[in-house]
Amino acid sequence: MHDAAALVPQHVVVGIDEHEASLRAIDWVMERDLPSGSRVDVVTVTNGWTTSPRADRAMVEAAAARLPDRSHVEVETLVRFGAPDRTLIEAAADADLLVIGNRRQHRLRTALDGWMPERVPTVADLPVVVVPEDWEPVDGDVLLGVDATTGDAALRFAADEALRSRRRLSALRAWKLPVATATGALSVLEDPQLYEDHNRSVLADSERLLHLRYPGLRHRPLLEEGDPVARLLAHAPSASLIVVGRRHRTTIGGVFTGSTAHGLITQGRTPVAVVPQRRRALRER
Repeated sequence: MHDAAALVPQHVVVGIDEHEASLRAIDWVMERDLPSGSRVDVVTVTNGWTTSPRADRAMVEAAAARLPDRSHVEVETLVRFGAPDRTLIEAAADADLLVIGNRRQHRLRTALDGWMPERVPTVADLPVVVVPEDWEPVDGDVLLGVDATTGDAALRFAADEALRSRRRLSALRAWKLPVATATGALSVLEDPQLYEDHNRSVLADSERLLHLRYPGLRHRPLLEEGDPVARLLAHAPSASLIVVGRRHRTTIGGVFTGSTAHGLITQGRTPVAVVPQRRRALRER
């Protein structure tokens, strides 16, 4: 039974910096009911020029002190040197989950800092949760964006998170017809009913997998017409977490080909988990 996934210890890495958004990442981890034997690493990355080692150490220790006293969870603090995105991902090489904050309301400043909230989940080969600076906890569903092209990993992650947090999983498949051809007509393959039926079958396949793998999980299917980002954002205020898969390996690839994750990270106030299609085995690293 996959319900046992809720009891499996986790290794969580939280990447922080000097900005308030980092504290929201810590707060999000605080909300999770981590099983006995879990470990949380609070990590900051510095170039060694703009801050002092003492200040960096004080920062990670202050952030870690926000975590409640849990004798069953090990908490470590780490200061690493190097390029922020690459070094943070390397620090999470053996982790199950990487969590970072997002200064969503300070887009220009974030861009100048290297687009960390978008670069890290785009290139990491483990699930990354991006927590916006204006996030407030919501006791709602885990919301999964169902996408057949991003594989099975996002579905597994969302189901495990729902079980771990004792919440319902809402599986949303959003669909819209392609833009009409130059003649103004849709081809026979773009018949509205056929297109809706196809997307309904994609959602039904996900439902069957959830029934088979997670018999104790409460879940509901949602089939809605419209842009995936818009439909997910419509449900976001009542969701505790949004989970989407990832098909791109570069930030530019995601932005310019309509990445759902990019839209959710930049527009929403709900934490977003970006899950890669597959992950290299730890022994291969």
